[in-house]
Amino acid sequence: MKTKYLIIAFAALALVGCSKEKDQEEAPKPEQATYVGTVTVVSNGSSFDNENIEVSFNPSESGDSCSLTIYQIRFVPQMPVTIDVTIPGVAVAVDGDKTVLSCDSVVPLAMGGEYPRYKVTDFKGEMVGDEMAFSLNFGSSPTSFRGTRKED
Repeated sequence: MKTKYLIIAFAALALVGCSKEKDQEEAPKPEQATYVGTVTVVSNGSSFDNENIEVSFNPSESGDSCSLTIYQIRFVPQMPVTIDVTIPGVAVAVDGDKTVLSCDSVVPLAMGGEYPRYKVTDFKGEMVGDEMAFSLNFGSSPTSFRGTRKED
């Protein structure tokens, strides 16, 4: 009788051990990369394209969030200088062959500090293969990016 319970206990442990192996398989974590493409900013009803803009994707160690840095951007044609803008705290989720990016609201960083006047809202994006695309609002300015991964 005790042998029967012992066999059942071992069988149960074997089944639990097999299911843990499947659960422990993790989705691949996204890697740091740079993308080159066009940033389009809509300001006062007019679209302005920034071409050949680099965007750096920097995932956290855990892979569940990232920061994005947009280099040398102008928000309107009359802007006398270009700036680098970092968007921290973007959520990252791997869904099959694409990586989904999202953030409801975050204060961007530029020129050594925070820029609450241009709060990032409604950030949505994805990376599929060598392509990255996202849209967001910088303050009241709808902004989007579409680009291709830059070869190292």
